[in-house]
Amino acid sequence: MDLAGIGRKKIMTFRVVHYINQFYAGMGGEDTAHVEPSIRKEATGPGLQLGNLLKGEAEVVGTVVCGDSYYGENMEKAREKCLEMISSFNPDILIAGPGFNAGRYGVACGDICAAAAEKFGIPTLTALYAENPGVEMYRSKTFIVETGDSARAMKNALDAMAL
Repeated sequence: MDLAGIGRKKIMTFRVVHYINQFYAGMGGEDTAHVEPSIRKEATGPGLQLGNLLKGEAEVVGTVVCGDSYYGENMEKAREKCLEMISSFNPDILIAGPGFNAGRYGVACGDICAAAAEKFGIPTLTALYAENPGVEMYRSKTFIVETGDSARAMKNALDAMAL
């Protein structure tokens, strides 16, 4: 009988799914803002640094990507497809963004967080600039970390999101 593991605690790593837009997924800017939701089975874009900051307490197990314009113009369809993709990872938490002061992206981050919290009963978090319209619309439905107005504040935003 192997007794080496007796008395040791099993360390649980929380499963994080990260939602980002087409730009942070490296797909392009406005020229690709109409891309439909897609899935990556690893951390992508800012999720790579987010994973490092989580220091083994949580792991970014997948990324859901959707174009800002696509989400905004097809909100119900995009939401349902993204929720289906998020569910496939069996997450403990959903983190979206950071969306800074990008209006369409901020609304998408807030909307998918609110929908995932309601549907799956998991905590959700996004990071937005105080004047982003997503703050007013979703602050009662998800945790929102305040960020600077642009990606120049990425380091501080990711640090705050990982706390």
